[in-house]
Amino acid sequence: MVKAFNYSCEGESHKATGKVCQDHSLTCSVEGLTMAVVCDGHGGERYFRSDIGSKFAAEATEETISFFVENVGDSLFKDKPFTAVGPASTVSDARDLSKVDTAFRQLFSSIIYRWNEKIKHHAQTVELTDWEKKHVPQKYLDEFAEGDSLEKQYGCTLMVYVQTPDYWFAFHIGDGKCLSFQESPIWSEPIPWDEKCFLNKTTSLCDTSAIEEFRYCYQGDGHFPTAIILGSDGLDDSMGETSNLANFYIQILKMLANEGQEATEASLKETLPQLSKIGSKDDMSVACVYDEEALSAQVVKFIQYQIDLVVTSIREADAHIEAAEKKLAPLSVLKILDKKSQIEIQYAKQDIEKYNDERTKLLFKHDSLMGQLSVSLSKNMK
Repeated sequence: MVKAFNYSCEGESHKATGKVCQDHSLTCSVEGLTMAVVCDGHGGERYFRSDIGSKFAAEATEETISFFVENVGDSLFKDKPFTAVGPASTVSDARDLSKVDTAFRQLFSSIIYRWNEKIKHHAQTVELTDWEKKHVPQKYLDEFAEGDSLEKQYGCTLMVYVQTPDYWFAFHIGDGKCLSFQESPIWSEPIPWDEKCFLNKTTSLCDTSAIEEFRYCYQGDGHFPTAIILGSDGLDDSMGETSNLANFYIQILKMLANEGQEATEASLKETLPQLSKIGSKDDMSVACVYDEEALSAQVVKFIQYQIDLVVTSIREADAHIEAAEKKLAPLSVLKILDKKSQIEIQYAKQDIEKYNDERTKLLFKHDSLMGQLSVSLSKNMK
């Protein structure tokens, strides 16, 4: 059975400045269609209604996808192998407009059109708030009053995953990460990355070339991910390496399989604000679509993947300790030490202490995972 859930939380920095959460996430599951959406409103002063923009982008997408699936989905994706297409600017100067690409461009165009209609209506009917009047620079308020570049004031990213019984597809404009989990490889990024999304720069629905900046992937040959998780950039900025993000998501998937969706959602509502506080301090959103039965069957592989990671980390710690001890050995027999040697000894001892502590923590983690593996294997044997 395919299930879905989502959660968004206000970032720590937004709490400090009185800003609302500018992320918006959405999941829906109706007969024959499951969808997950994550939108991240831009945080700059010019984008002062991006929280509304991200909400409208999710709504416009939900309204448009149903028509797309009902009218063109089967003919586009039936029997198609996994295919991923990056933004036009990184593939070629102009995409080869295949039937699938043309359909996707029409879909993106429809979403952008609906989004624009929603933000125009909002701008015309909702007056500036007291907070906006106080905190938004006058030049942007003047721009808004004149109706210029409304897209900018409501600017946001958009990331979407859609699954039917016969195929799945996903698309993305902007930053954040979509990770897929399956038997092999354990995890991957199915949607091509856009090199324009770097540090605090991102592509956006409010760009004049937005249609060209979408990336997408699809598959209709009967293979489906065990789970797909969409996360806004507040999460991956907190995790650093994508492998760390994948490991965090694997923890979520293990909890889903072992404790159920209600407990997992409750845990996320507690964990994400804490991650924001110690990490990026940005808003955070997660939206997940998963196959409940396939997920339960794959827990053992998830645990084994984590065990392998810990074993690798233990070996790396051992290598650091060995290197520090080799550096320390010839220095420790010297009766008279110059300043440089004293400093080298100090650093070597610090490294040994640091990596021994790390190794101890990793061994505890390894033992815990081995216990989890034993329990999961026992369940599978029953």
